[in-house]
Amino acid sequence: MEKHPKEISLQLKNIPGYFLLLCIIVVFYFLYEIISPFLPVAIFAAVLAAAFFPLYVKLRDFLRGRSSIASIIMCLMVIIAVIVPLVIFIMFLANETLSAYTLLENKLQSGALDDLLKRDTGWVYELKKTLAPIIKLDPAYIKSTIADVAKNMSTFLVSKSADVVKNATSIIIGFVVTLFALYFFFKDGKILVQKAVHIMPLPKKYETVLIKKLFVTTKTIFYGIFATAIAQGLMVGIGFWIAGIQNSALWGTLAGFLSMLPYIGSSIIWVPASIILVASDHLSSGIFLFLWGLFVVSTIDNVVRAFVIGGGMKMHPLLIFFVVFGGFLAFGFPGIIYGPLILTIAMSLLDIYKMEYAKLLDGMDEDE
Repeated sequence: MEKHPKEISLQLKNIPGYFLLLCIIVVFYFLYEIISPFLPVAIFAAVLAAAFFPLYVKLRDFLRGRSSIASIIMCLMVIIAVIVPLVIFIMFLANETLSAYTLLENKLQSGALDDLLKRDTGWVYELKKTLAPIIKLDPAYIKSTIADVAKNMSTFLVSKSADVVKNATSIIIGFVVTLFALYFFFKDGKILVQKAVHIMPLPKKYETVLIKKLFVTTKTIFYGIFATAIAQGLMVGIGFWIAGIQNSALWGTLAGFLSMLPYIGSSIIWVPASIILVASDHLSSGIFLFLWGLFVVSTIDNVVRAFVIGGGMKMHPLLIFFVVFGGFLAFGFPGIIYGPLILTIAMSLLDIYKMEYAKLLDGMDEDE
């Protein structure tokens, strides 16, 4: 029997499909390169649109379906309610930071810190004994450390202020792009979501889960985390102001950011401040600030979350910490938004995975 040499086929099946996929990848890569400079402001606009969309729907219905007019009005409302206060607050915070640096420098030069650290009676002495095994309490070392930190903060602020002036054109362009994107996200946002869902190669039930999870988790993260941070920062700032501590807005802002730390939160600001007040012979102010932090600031987390989130999804504080601060470290300030969004998508995909393989996962649990 004659043997024929083995035939090897070099033909590719579905060449048009592979070619189309390659073209899509290449074109979308260049498209990403084109729009990437505007991606952070576009995502910021999308978040604002999602946050204010229920209000937009009510306004559109009130205007009898005039979506263009409703979108313009909503853009103006967002400018007045969010963007303008944010810009004013940043300018005020910059001034507060410089003022705090000047005040701290004057205190260091006047020798007030030396007198406090050398005191060997009362609260200061007990605190020094407690902290001595942990922290180096040499006055010269502490003064040098505080001066270095203050100098670095001041240098950072000055450099960022210079960047703002230097990049004024880019900031203006970003502001215009944000408003432009916000207008169309209000006006055509629902259509854009429907088109995005339509091209996803997922069953209808999974598409519904993905979109629902996206909105619920977004509400949980952005309203829960950031509303709580703003509320805690505001309460800490008010407490510092009542206690007579200068630059209370700066400390309130720091407390707001640190409130996203799991378990410790903003107490890392108000607890040391109350101890320092007591150690500095401001007993009533120190006790007031401690009680204010304990009963007002510490309870604001549960109150705001319950009011804003309601029956939304519960999230572990450690997970929130990782996505917010991890996003910041990975992407800079836009990462504060990117991190929670990526978490939203990841949790949605995990839910779809559990639905798809529910029987297999349950069977494996039973086998154990």
